[in-house]
Amino acid sequence: MKLSKFIYFIIFLSISGCEGFLDTKPEKSLIIPKTLDDFQAILDAEPRLMNSITKMGFLASDEIVMADPLVSLLTLDERAAYLWEGDFYTPDAAGVDWSVGYQRVFYANVVIEGIRDYKPTSPFEIQRASELDAAARFHRAFGHFMIAAQFMGPYDPGNPTAPGIPIRNSADLNAPSPRVTMKEALDFIREDLEFASGVLPDFPEIPTRASAWATEAMLSRVSLYMQDYEKAYLHSGNALEIKNELLDYNTLDSGLRFVFPRFNVEVIHHAHMITGRFYNSPQTYVNPELINLYDSLDLRLLRLMAPSPLEGLYNLQGRYSGESFLFGGLATDEVVLDHAEAAARLGYEEEALQDLNYLLKNRYLQGAFIQLDDLSGDSLIWRIAEERRKELLYRGVRWLDMKRYFQDPAMAKINVRTYQNREYRLEPNSSKYTFPIPPREVRLNDQL
Repeated sequence: MKLSKFIYFIIFLSISGCEGFLDTKPEKSLIIPKTLDDFQAILDAEPRLMNSITKMGFLASDEIVMADPLVSLLTLDERAAYLWEGDFYTPDAAGVDWSVGYQRVFYANVVIEGIRDYKPTSPFEIQRASELDAAARFHRAFGHFMIAAQFMGPYDPGNPTAPGIPIRNSADLNAPSPRVTMKEALDFIREDLEFASGVLPDFPEIPTRASAWATEAMLSRVSLYMQDYEKAYLHSGNALEIKNELLDYNTLDSGLRFVFPRFNVEVIHHAHMITGRFYNSPQTYVNPELINLYDSLDLRLLRLMAPSPLEGLYNLQGRYSGESFLFGGLATDEVVLDHAEAAARLGYEEEALQDLNYLLKNRYLQGAFIQLDDLSGDSLIWRIAEERRKELLYRGVRWLDMKRYFQDPAMAKINVRTYQNREYRLEPNSSKYTFPIPPREVRLNDQL
């Protein structure tokens, strides 16, 4: 790796203002990565946000409601996301969500460029270097997609040249990073993932690492977001061919503090949402509208929720992370629902129903679930969309679905929140579905 580029790496680590990004003294980072173990260590830097996802989309989604006292304690950008306001940042703010996504991209580029200059000395090293390069491309794609999901407008296949995001494929912080179109950005993300899928082993050594399973699941998510249902069907099917095992919620103990085991059988790639005051607050409630979608035989109500001290309100209890963090990774249940929706939209309705029945059989009280066999057309797609909302809550996925579904007038709705007796609204096709780029980034990048 060229030393000049790595000087930028050192500076970046030393001056970064992102919460928790650098918890050790700067001089510990003054090491140029030279070995394959060094590159693996960079990709394994979970405490330095390699396995973290952004939070603003979750705050802006229709999954939660917060009590006024908690809203008043949120940071400026958190409150703006939650209330769908335009005034997100202080004048020199870097934006935590923006930084988290591009830090992941940056680390990935450091590894990609380091591997490019590395000289393997054995067939084993050749294979390992190739897999590390592929893993870095998975992380680069994940980071770029996190940014796209929040700082890019809803993707419209009929308007692919709408403004996208900067794509960064260099570890040189001075390298230009112009803003490309939406389609160019998402195609770049898919190209990274497709490359990685062809190189990585099916399963990772540990679920925080990349794998072919994870890249296919991520390709499914990205393709569904792009409304490319043929590709979503293909990649979700590929992921499910590798492994398609679901938890039986009848076997879980809702009395435990952490209902779901960490790295449970559905976890394809482990990641968690960056924290905030809202995270574990008893004043963050599951949207009552969402609670009303569950029936009394649906174990998700019992395993995922806990009644709050306020009558009629619930807090989230179960998290696929197996700890206090909100899960933000990839899991089999999401892929099953991806496959069901893509199949339904392509006219493979029997397959879609099989997927839906497979999921729900594992979510309902044993012996209580009655198979669905009378859904078709729009009714089937509506049911799949509803199950996505009930199944994937608090994972950062709902914001993607809102941006996609609400382009359809038949599915669109107005979201309303109140704070201090004032009403806030999120209208379909609103510009508020796109978060503003932080002012410091705009000032430093004249190509935005």
